[in-house]
Amino acid sequence: MKTLLTLLAVTASLTLNSIAADAPVNSECPVCHKDARLIFRSNTKDGRVIFATAECKEKFDKTPGKYQVKKK
Repeated sequence: MKTLLTLLAVTASLTLNSIAADAPVNSECPVCHKDARLIFRSNTKDGRVIFATAECKEKFDKTPGKYQVKKK
């Protein structure tokens, strides 16, 4: 039982650290300026960027320099 609780605590800690490290840098889509959703995301040199739609993500991925990401 003690081993199981230790394993659960370690797993929870690693999961929380992973979530914090992957937090997006924006809340507004840089392409259409609507509320962004976590499901549509790309990693950039500045961090994880999220988008409103799959089409917005595709546009950004093709020409990332064209769009300015407003950080939180």
